[in-house]
Amino acid sequence: MQLIKTVYAQVDIMNPNVNPLAKFSTIASFTNIITPIMMVVAGLFTLSMLLMGAFKYLTSEGNPEKITKAQSTMWYAVIGLFLVVASFIITKIIGFIFKVNMPL
Repeated sequence: MQLIKTVYAQVDIMNPNVNPLAKFSTIASFTNIITPIMMVVAGLFTLSMLLMGAFKYLTSEGNPEKITKAQSTMWYAVIGLFLVVASFIITKIIGFIFKVNMPL
């Protein structure tokens, strides 16, 4: 008499509830997950750099070198944000050209 029966369990590794990496099944799904996160991080970084540049500008005490450094910090922050937005637009254009379903 056999008291213990053999059980073979099946796990669906393509199910995102079982395997978190299943969310990244295609490059488009990975892009859709990571792009909004990177946009928020870039926006927060730009805000912090603009605030730092403004603080440097206010505490420059009329020193031309400090004013130039503060202005360049603020300009670099704006240019960085422009590059992030431009890369998002380029990603959308490439997705449109190759007909990749990108809901963002």
